[in-house]
Amino acid sequence: MRPEYRSAALAALMMTAAAPVLAQTEATRRYDIAPGPLERALPDFARQSGQQILYPSALVVGRTSSGLAGEFTAEAALGLILRDTGLTYRRSRPNVFVLVDPDALAAADADATVVEELVVTGSYLRGADSPSPVTVLTQDDVARRGRATFADTLAALPQNFTGGAFEGSAGTGADRSGRNLGYATGVNLRGLGADATLVLVNGRRIAGTGSAGDFADVSNLPTSAVQRADVLLDGASALYGADAVGGVVNIILKPRFEGAESRLRVGGTSDGGAEELLFSHTDGLNWSGGSLVASYEFSDRGELEAGQRRATQSADLRPLGGSDWRLFHAAPGNIMFFDPATGSFDPVYAIPRGQDGTGLTPDDFIAGAVNLTNQNQGQWMLPHQRRHSAFAAARQDLPGGFSLDGDLRYTERDYTLATPADIGAIVVTPANPWFVSPTGETVQEIAYSYINDLGPGRSEGRTRSLGGAAGLEGRVLGWNLAAYVSGAREVSGRTLSNRVQTTFLAEALGRTPDDPSTAFSTAVDGFFNPYGDPAGHSAAILDFIGSGYTRVEHTSTVGSVNLKVDGVLLDLPGGPLRMAAGVDFRRERFETEGENFTSGATPRLTAPTSYERDVSAAFVELRAPFVSADNARPGVERLELSLAARIEDHQGVGDTTNPKVGLIYSPVRDLLLRASYGTSFRAPSLRELYTTYQLGPAFLNRGGDNVLTVIQYGGNPDLDPETAESVTAGLVWTPAAAEGFRLEAGWFRTRFDDRIGNPVSENIAGALTDPTLSPFVRFVNPTTDANDQALIQSLLDHPGNFNPGVFPATAYGAVVDNRFVNASRLEVEGVDVSARYAFDLGPGQVLVDGTVTRLLHYDRNLTETSPTESLVGTPNFPARWRGRIGGQWVNGPITVGLNANHVSGGHDPVGGRDIANWTTLDGQFRYDFADGWGEGLSVTLDIINLANTEPPFYDSPAGFGYDAANTDILGRRLSLQLVKRW
Repeated sequence: MRPEYRSAALAALMMTAAAPVLAQTEATRRYDIAPGPLERALPDFARQSGQQILYPSALVVGRTSSGLAGEFTAEAALGLILRDTGLTYRRSRPNVFVLVDPDALAAADADATVVEELVVTGSYLRGADSPSPVTVLTQDDVARRGRATFADTLAALPQNFTGGAFEGSAGTGADRSGRNLGYATGVNLRGLGADATLVLVNGRRIAGTGSAGDFADVSNLPTSAVQRADVLLDGASALYGADAVGGVVNIILKPRFEGAESRLRVGGTSDGGAEELLFSHTDGLNWSGGSLVASYEFSDRGELEAGQRRATQSADLRPLGGSDWRLFHAAPGNIMFFDPATGSFDPVYAIPRGQDGTGLTPDDFIAGAVNLTNQNQGQWMLPHQRRHSAFAAARQDLPGGFSLDGDLRYTERDYTLATPADIGAIVVTPANPWFVSPTGETVQEIAYSYINDLGPGRSEGRTRSLGGAAGLEGRVLGWNLAAYVSGAREVSGRTLSNRVQTTFLAEALGRTPDDPSTAFSTAVDGFFNPYGDPAGHSAAILDFIGSGYTRVEHTSTVGSVNLKVDGVLLDLPGGPLRMAAGVDFRRERFETEGENFTSGATPRLTAPTSYERDVSAAFVELRAPFVSADNARPGVERLELSLAARIEDHQGVGDTTNPKVGLIYSPVRDLLLRASYGTSFRAPSLRELYTTYQLGPAFLNRGGDNVLTVIQYGGNPDLDPETAESVTAGLVWTPAAAEGFRLEAGWFRTRFDDRIGNPVSENIAGALTDPTLSPFVRFVNPTTDANDQALIQSLLDHPGNFNPGVFPATAYGAVVDNRFVNASRLEVEGVDVSARYAFDLGPGQVLVDGTVTRLLHYDRNLTETSPTESLVGTPNFPARWRGRIGGQWVNGPITVGLNANHVSGGHDPVGGRDIANWTTLDGQFRYDFADGWGEGLSVTLDIINLANTEPPFYDSPAGFGYDAANTDILGRRLSLQLVKRW
């Protein structure tokens, strides 16, 4: 844990008291606190006193305590520790002290944030530090990293692998599951999956997002309302729920605020695209025994076009040293040949270029040639996103020592995106007046791109997110009691338009008779001509065939009731044995509906479906300090054991019990060692269990042949839960001889079994040739086998087939099952190292810090029969090294920062080439006006990727020249931010 958030001081920015010092009779305790840095003395005081003490890290840096030894009351002991430090304290509650600087008290009161309860993510016990590693991000950390939002800051954490749960990679092929339909930003700790990282807001669950509703969209949370984010880098099912496999991100919203703050940020990229505008305003009011805070935030981020970057402007990557990934579904197209022996479609004639599709003769077609079209043309790599967010929180003290608090948040996020143009196989007959056959056949298939006819597709989406909670806290018989109810709902919708309507296309081609129920008539409006480059089509034809669309909407809802108590059971030689216990009940609901008009005479409605289940749980946590300052001895300064267990029952799935044990040990005062072990359990999501069965056609490669294949999609009610075991061990070293220095290092390993997924999606292009996927593949020959023909026909007739009428049953050569199954096993092992050093340099102060994560193993078995794959460092999987190191120099109102970011390269197992490392530099300049006309104003210039370093080249089969799961193509980003405190 970072020094500013040790067990004694998990407060964020500046603290003030909410009530005067209370007169009371306090028991004395024995204290033994050595002289030295105040940032080390205060955690010792908190442990030995059992009190909470809140302060910002900057307040104690460089201050020294003379220590104390003897028996004192807590208040007297704290006063002695702070003697000659220039600091004093206030008491906000009977067991909560807040440090203040009397000389800066007036300024502190102007922008105060009060944390009434000190609970570190990783423990339910107040004031207890976690035996598992925890990283804390504050508003200052977001600003210091030059990021616009907490979502961006979390995405850049070395311990986080964005993968497909990130808007920057959602449309690049990195999201093989296709779940991130709303271009959301999730958190994927250790690369175990965004659905295996539990995201909480104020310790409470939020609704899921995406087509499965199984991961949280942190971009929906207004940054202006966030006080801090605790990132627990270890499995925590024993405390927070069975699905906290990879870790927990607990985002703490501001419980109170005094005054007002306005923020304006504008920025863009030096190569064009992705312009950004962010505005927020926060107001707060405190009164005796209560508070109210409200915040609004608006964000507008422009699109990034594929043509604006070298790595994405063309799928022909040969100029960058790669391959030509352009498609033979082209404009002009290619005449295909069906081989019934192999079930493959292959291009045999290229339609000539530079002509309008009229007057062609059989001799004009080019035998053996293949037209190729750049599928990246016209599409956007990032959508245009616009977001409105609002947040409010209130708190009121009640008689009898109780308090009531509540919060409410709402976000509406819209996006638009240009997607690749539609492609497909066009079936043409002599009924089309432009029909020409180079070989005399009477039916012809043309592999075709509609880029010149309809242009790029269009995707429009909207997310509406609502969440809130109300809670009651107090003390009963010496125990802390907390009860709350919470609820959240997220609605994500997407419409894909400007798509080919295949039934209307058949009419426009003349393959089917004119339908009198439509406004279109070939006699009046003409026929669609698939032979031109391009052909001259009327607006009526293009509007008719391009009227296809699909619409889908997913709604995820979660509601919970929770009760928790914590307190002291008894006194041990090393301090009080404390316990926390509680019960949780929640209801999860996932709903989906949609509409499809890509075929048929009328839109086909997807029948609304709704899945629901109840989850009940009980947990207990114990913390036993065997050795502390009261009974320390040489070689054992501190020894503390934590035990936790949670039993959780998922309706329709079953129950599970998950334990966790942690150990904290200090052989000397400067060194803390810690370790933990726990198990986790993730129940199948409602979508994985019950999503509607669907199927459709696709061309897959088999030995160079393009085989027409039926691919099946859908849920599986027979899924088993996923299980995991996690182990961590680490140290924290704060040497007294190097004041201001802190080193933290840790090792972690997680084994994840029975993972739920779609194995075919991991290698959809090679599904017919990959032997590990053979259990999910059935080859068929409907032209010679009646059973195969009956099977294919039944699949074509199924109401879930979203494109049934394009090809006859005899054209198919394979059936692939891509429904959810328990298939894979994953083991992740690695090391984290972080360091921090604060010191004086000239007239100012310097803070140097850095974090590096090295993955030792990221090994997967895709199925039970498949071999173990070492995936660390391969494209679309976590890099071996990720790190960030930098420094900040502060001299009065001036702050200058420079940071280096590093992502190691790897190896492309398909292309057989190495991928280079990627190192970028970020710079920052900030000026804080102290008085005069600019009092309360700060101006910050941020430059991310100072040198405009391009991502290393990766010859991606998707036709993009970079690894979107580990790098980005934004290039140099510049922003100017103004913050005014009123």
